Amino acid sequence: MKIYEEEIRYPQKGDKFFVDDGDKDVVASLHKTFQKFGGFADSYQTSALSLIDTALEEKDFKDLHVYPIIFLIRHYLELRLKELVIGLNYCKNQNTDFPKTHDIQHLWSKFKQSYSDIGEITNDKRFKAVDKLIIEISKVDTNSMTFRYPDESKHIYDRINLKNLKEIFIKMSFLFDGVAIQIAHYVDITEDLVQTVYKDFHP
Repeated sequence: MKIYEEEIRYPQKGDKFFVDDGDKDVVASLHKTFQKFGGFADSYQTSALSLIDTALEEKDFKDLHVYPIIFLIRHYLELRLKELVIGLNYCKNQNTDFPKTHDIQHLWSKFKQSYSDIGEITNDKRFKAVDKLIIEISKVDTNSMTFRYPDESKHIYDRINLKNLKEIFIKMSFLFDGVAIQIAHYVDITEDLVQTVYKDFHP
């Protein structure tokens, strides 16, 4: 296990998990944006890809990395879909509501319906391929619990090709991220229109 490569040391009085000062090379900034789900999704996506690369390079650890890798991928998909639904709801109704569920198939259906409502195509070959992938991951992990707790992991596969997993995740990410950029542009346009209307009625 990776921990055994570290020098042995134990917690001491005054230790804290969260310290906000230090050299800039070791201090990370948390996302604070209008579209908060997007920042979180970006983080999970990057971490998943980094962890896959580490697992493929350090073969002895690939079995230890596989659970968090799949959890990160699945959580990215959930958060990105919620981001997309929020953006579309803002464009249509100027609210930031989103489904309070972890059910990724439900989120995908909600997104497609809202995306279609604004005139976008949701039945091309890319979306049909994603339909199958969402069904696949939903069967394995409907509510984001399968890769969190051992009691929930009864129906997962015994073996998973990490190189293939990375390739499919990258393909999904390009589609989801591309749509996210498009919807963020629509949100900017909507905000400008709302501001213009507000100024016209409140000179």
